[in-house]
Amino acid sequence: MEKDDLSLCVLDNARKAARAVSRHYDRLARSMGITAAQFSVLAAIAQMERRSTGELADRLSMERTTLVRNLALLERKGFVRSSLSGKTRGKCHQLTERGAALLEDAMPLWRQAQNDVKEHLGSEEFLKTISALKRLSQI
Repeated sequence: MEKDDLSLCVLDNARKAARAVSRHYDRLARSMGITAAQFSVLAAIAQMERRSTGELADRLSMERTTLVRNLALLERKGFVRSSLSGKTRGKCHQLTERGAALLEDAMPLWRQAQNDVKEHLGSEEFLKTISALKRLSQI
């Protein structure tokens, strides 16, 4: 019987890479008082102003319960405002002035994290990796 090479397991390698990248982005985001996941939520809200929880969860590929917890924390901190949506039963979300200012202040750190990864991989491999990750997210 042929022995499987588990070092080539896509799941294992993708999870290891995701954890390492998350830790790197989290280290930078923590200096702003947020997590990398919360940064992603703020950025998605900025891009998709007044979208529902479900629409944001789809955009972020995040479980709704995880997103709701992050939104509640961001709302308590005064970065996000939620209101009932006129077209659905759920809530829609928008950044407050404080949230928009935090996102603007955090962007240089995001750029630094992006550049760190690009430098680690090299520009060509970076773009290939992004392309592969986008394809894998459709599986």
